[in-house]
Amino acid sequence: MGLLRKIFKKPLNNLQGEIGEFKVKRKLNPLIFKVNHKLINNLTLMDDFGHTHQIDHIEIRNNGIFCIETKSYKGLLVGNEFSDNWTEIFYNKKYQIKNPIKQNKSHIYLLNQLLHYKYNINSVIVLTNNNAKNLNINYVINLKKLKKYLKCFNDNTYLTDDEINNIYNTLLENKMNISNKEHIKNIKETQKNLKKGICPRCGGTLLLRDGKYGKFIGCSNYPKCSFTKKIDN
Repeated sequence: MGLLRKIFKKPLNNLQGEIGEFKVKRKLNPLIFKVNHKLINNLTLMDDFGHTHQIDHIEIRNNGIFCIETKSYKGLLVGNEFSDNWTEIFYNKKYQIKNPIKQNKSHIYLLNQLLHYKYNINSVIVLTNNNAKNLNINYVINLKKLKKYLKCFNDNTYLTDDEINNIYNTLLENKMNISNKEHIKNIKETQKNLKKGICPRCGGTLLLRDGKYGKFIGCSNYPKCSFTKKIDN
């Protein structure tokens, strides 16, 4: 009874997110047809500026390291790799949602620092409601295709079992034990800094730049940091 009360007290979006993460975790850690891997779920890390980053899943296999962001959007999705926001169309209403690719890039930036840029880290966005077909981005995939995607992935990386264990242990050694309340407070602080012109990824200064498609906001530490943001109208 206590568990049910706890579940139904959660906001609906949080509950859907947790259910989605559970589905991905089950796909990555099946009861049968197991693979040689190490899996870390819900890893919270802190960068050099005191910002916390909560990573849904890190899957470490012989064929690579995969930073996986799980999303449980229900509607039709419209967007691309580079836009700040995607549009979710649900019951003929349109909602603006943050582009999860950019969110995952910040996670990968931090992981690269912790692993001293020794390995390629692959971004994967998993849509648990299998509604990725309109996005046409090869690493934004439906949940039902996750196992095949990881199995067939090939960028000529090969990690030995010792490397897999070392990567796994290094990341766990940097794990932060903080509450969701503290993490949310930290996110709000990061958003305030963004409005002040501070890069949320590396702490650099955000500058107005000219690009192929017009002006945009970019980090002063480019190319080491590739954070960009569209200019608000």
